[in-house]
Amino acid sequence: MVAKDSTWTAIDTEELRESILAKEEKKDYNSEKFKKIEDKVIESLSHQSTDEALLAVTEGAMVVGSSDVHYEYFETYIIVRFRIDGILVDIFKLDKRQYKLILERLKYSANLKLNITNIPQDGKYTLVIQEKKIDVRVSTLPSKYGENVVCRILDGSKNIVNFEDLGFFWTGKRMIDKAMEKKSGMILVTGPTGSWKTTSLYTMLAKLNTRDKKVITLEDPIEYELEGIVQAEVDEKTGFTFETGLKALLRQDPDVIMVGEIRGPETLNTATAASLTGHLVLSTLHTKSAAETLDRIINMGLRPYVLASALDVIVAQRLVRKICPHCKVEKEKTPQEVQMIKTMMEEIGMKWLPANLLKLYEWKGCDICNHSGYKGRIGIFEIIALTEPLRNLIRDGATTEQIIKEARNGDLITMKEDGVLKAIKGYTTIEEILRVV
Repeated sequence: MVAKDSTWTAIDTEELRESILAKEEKKDYNSEKFKKIEDKVIESLSHQSTDEALLAVTEGAMVVGSSDVHYEYFETYIIVRFRIDGILVDIFKLDKRQYKLILERLKYSANLKLNITNIPQDGKYTLVIQEKKIDVRVSTLPSKYGENVVCRILDGSKNIVNFEDLGFFWTGKRMIDKAMEKKSGMILVTGPTGSWKTTSLYTMLAKLNTRDKKVITLEDPIEYELEGIVQAEVDEKTGFTFETGLKALLRQDPDVIMVGEIRGPETLNTATAASLTGHLVLSTLHTKSAAETLDRIINMGLRPYVLASALDVIVAQRLVRKICPHCKVEKEKTPQEVQMIKTMMEEIGMKWLPANLLKLYEWKGCDICNHSGYKGRIGIFEIIALTEPLRNLIRDGATTEQIIKEARNGDLITMKEDGVLKAIKGYTTIEEILRVV
């Protein structure tokens, strides 16, 4: 059973969370940019210029910082929505005729079958915008009224960032750096879909990518091309799965292996064996926290003594929206926020820092953040580096509560604590942390 976070037992009740969130001023995303995108698309479609219309959607999405474009089909209209900083925002509507033109161009560009509308299809296409190569992954889904489409926009120029830009504090970066210095072992990055797990892995790979090492990845799909690294893409239709691909990959004499995702016991066992036989293995897993990852791996059939020997670091992560630097101002803290900060500071050994003197921030809303108060995202993390005492506890079948207690003797801070620290540093807000964690 996953341990309850003792840090917040006394104060982090649902009532406290609701009392803080109830005072949050919420603003809908809105901008003149949305109207300009709509006008450009509608004008292009009126001239049957479907290429221009599709380009206007993609360019517009990139201008406002969107990662995905959603086309949602309803009875009498189709709505186009952008996912901006993790939040879905309505941009404009299309009628059926207009959407038919865009849909045909989308399917043609992504090499999908135009005459198939009753089964899902997946594809991708590439375009160049402002001298940047942009990959667009297209997924269709038949619905009651017509085909829904989601387009994931992958900007290859943004795939590699440094640990600081991702949001790692120096303690977390130090733990990961130590694990990457080893010639063998396993680093797991966990979190929900869309939490930048792959981005974190690519950031690690960029540091590991030297000419004296052979680095190979196994991905589904390859999201970004990394120069100097051998990248392989699984294809379930041909039987090239993570399981078969990983076994073949090990015969290629790699030093570093990145497996896009551990989906089952067979992949887990092979990856673990690789980490114990002279390879550094990086991969991802879908779990909510670093502590829960240990339970999940053992429940997948890996023996605790093998896990203790193979695993080096677990990085659990989520994304929160960054407060807009152009319209943020210092705010007056509520008694609940002061109590939350005070309790957290005591738990992480910083009780000497008066909670009432620490600053929090709020936003006013401006054109740059589309009047939402937030611009961009940053990671919040929970990192467990396996020390020898922790390995011994895992071998002895210790409970998660015992493991967390021992990890507290090191540098472990919980994801929520990491988030509150980022709010104190002015990166985000308490409300955003409570919304996500």
